[in-house]
Amino acid sequence: MPLEPSSGRLEAEALAKAPAERYDRVVRLAQAIFGAPIAALNLVGTESQYTVASVGYPTGSIPVEESVCRVTVGQDEILEVRDLREDPRFASIPAVAGPPRVRFYAGVPVHGQSGQAIGTLCIFDLVPRELGRTQREMLGDLGAVLERELAVQEEMALAGQVQRLMLPSEPPDLPGIEVAGRVQPAREAGGDFYDWLVIDDRYGDRQLQVVLGDVMGKGLPASLIASEVRAVLRGHSRYYDIGGAVRSTSQTTRHDLEANGRFSTLWAGRVDPASGRLSYVDAGHGLAIIAGPRGPRRLIQEYLPLGTFIEDTWMQASDTLAEDELLVIVSDGVFDVLGDDYDVALTKLPAILDPGLSCAEIVDIVVDYAVSHDATDDVTAVVARRTGEDRS
Repeated sequence: MPLEPSSGRLEAEALAKAPAERYDRVVRLAQAIFGAPIAALNLVGTESQYTVASVGYPTGSIPVEESVCRVTVGQDEILEVRDLREDPRFASIPAVAGPPRVRFYAGVPVHGQSGQAIGTLCIFDLVPRELGRTQREMLGDLGAVLERELAVQEEMALAGQVQRLMLPSEPPDLPGIEVAGRVQPAREAGGDFYDWLVIDDRYGDRQLQVVLGDVMGKGLPASLIASEVRAVLRGHSRYYDIGGAVRSTSQTTRHDLEANGRFSTLWAGRVDPASGRLSYVDAGHGLAIIAGPRGPRRLIQEYLPLGTFIEDTWMQASDTLAEDELLVIVSDGVFDVLGDDYDVALTKLPAILDPGLSCAEIVDIVVDYAVSHDATDDVTAVVARRTGEDRS
């Protein structure tokens, strides 16, 4: 029978989807210390057991009723079975009755942040054996190390979830313009972010503000700073033109950026859907273009990123976005894959100029291309076009 769902079982299923590289070292160490042919980190869900890191046994999943570890997670101490064939709880499970015909088992429960056991660090042998007292203590210590690694993984996953929730969830309520964006972090959370919002200028005209930022680094620290920069820029944008909003954002976030030894590149622009008038600031980003049938033109300024030890001026520049042109902004993760010359690099993606494609489809082309070509950095793209009509 499947186990009853619980927070621990749900934790296990969520963690089983995350990269397992951080656990491999501990599992290899367990295999070497105990001289066992098989060592594994198994996470036990409601219906399946997931082997996420192992030596001597393939990773993957098996039905939970075929698992030895399903018993281990139900107790608070090491489970040791000298000979699985002689234990009626396990004698008929496939790994005991058939290949690899394991005999000995020892497993220590590992707990998630909920405090419930979500899996085990375990070893198997092909012959009956017993652990000594010191060996049992060592297995317990290695289980504690894995618990700390799992806690970090859960925190990263939560940070990534929060970061995704802070991104725009729907198109802006502004007729005459279309926009889409997507971020694919290199880890669960990252330093890339994008944003858009509708701004009323001093003449009462409504403009679309689009932003793409990249905080130096990856992971949880970069994601926290990215969330701060995004939120602060949003607040200042209600009261200043785009240049003033960037300067005020720099002043507000400078202490936190410097204290954490980080900086943030930033491209922020505002486009009037009726006239195509575009004002923008490039704070050390350099990866925005207007692309169209007449060729690309780069929207770049020689300003420093936010958070450097020199305070820059960040004065806005201007251009015009025609209805047959696209505003395309990407992060370093895309640039690194496409090549050094950004204007030329986008010719590798001629499909983005297909007028039949939506902005969302173009964003997917750009991001999927970078990811499929082994991008090692966070990958983000934002695309906007004037439609001349309400497509909402």
